[in-house]
Amino acid sequence: LMQHSGIAKIFDAGISENGRSWFAMEYVDGVPITEFCDTHRLSLAERIDLFIEVCEAIQHAHQKGIIHRDLKPSNILVGMAEGKSLAKVIDFGIAKATGGRLTEKTIFTSRGMLIGTPAYMSPEQAEMSGIDIDTRSDVYSLGILLYELLSGEPPFHPQRLREMGYAEIQRVIREEEPPRPSTKSTTIKASKKVAELRCLDANALRKQLGGDLDWIAMKALEKNRSRRYATVQELATDLGRHLADEPVEAGPPSASYRFAKFVRRNRV
Repeated sequence: LMQHSGIAKIFDAGISENGRSWFAMEYVDGVPITEFCDTHRLSLAERIDLFIEVCEAIQHAHQKGIIHRDLKPSNILVGMAEGKSLAKVIDFGIAKATGGRLTEKTIFTSRGMLIGTPAYMSPEQAEMSGIDIDTRSDVYSLGILLYELLSGEPPFHPQRLREMGYAEIQRVIREEEPPRPSTKSTTIKASKKVAELRCLDANALRKQLGGDLDWIAMKALEKNRSRRYATVQELATDLGRHLADEPVEAGPPSASYRFAKFVRRNRV
C-alpha cells in the first residue's frame, strides 16, 4: 500500500511450504537515527530536519490507513545517499490497519500481551486492550523519539522499564509525567557528552531546549491523547515553525490544568 521514499519497500511476501511466513524487503544501508545523529554530531536544527522527514513518512502511512505501533530508533534507519542523509522507516510487523479488511486477514494480537516497545509506547497502547488505538499513538511514539534526539535519553530509561513487571510498566507509562527535555538534558549522567554531540555545552543545550522545543515535545507526549497533536503533520508543522522562528501552536499548560494533574496524582 505504501509508496514513499522514507518507507522501506516490501517486494514480496508469502508462506513457505513448511508454513513459515516470510517477506522480502528493500535492503536499507543505515544505522538507527539516534546513532546517526550522534556519529555525525548533528546540531539540534539538523536533527529536527531529519525528524521532520520521518514525520512525513509516517504521515504517508497514516493516510494509507496504517498505524506503525513500534516506532523507535532501531526501526528508523538513516544512511547517506548522494551526499545527503536519508531516513527510512522499517518493520511494520505489528502495524495495525485502521480498516477492518487488513486487520482481519493479516493481524493477530493476543489479548493480555504487551505489543510494542515499552520505552516508546503510548499510554493507550500500554492498556493492552488493542481495541482503541489510533494514529495519535504514533504521534506519542514520535514524541519520545524527538525527546531523545533533543535531550539524549527517552523520558523513561529502557533499563529502568526492563527491571519492572508488566503492571508497573503500565503504571509508569500511563501515570508518570516525564521531565521536560531541557531538564532531562542536565540531569542524565552523560549530560556533558550529550551536549558535545550537539555541538553545544550543557548550559547552551538547556537554554536552546527551553521554550518551544520543550512545549512541542511535551504536547506530543500528553497522556490524554485529545491534548496531543491530532496528526503527525501537525507535529512536523510546529517544528517547522520553530525552525523558521515563527510562533508555535504548542505552549505551556495552563495553571488550572497543572493543578488538576497534581490533584489526580495526590488524591488524598
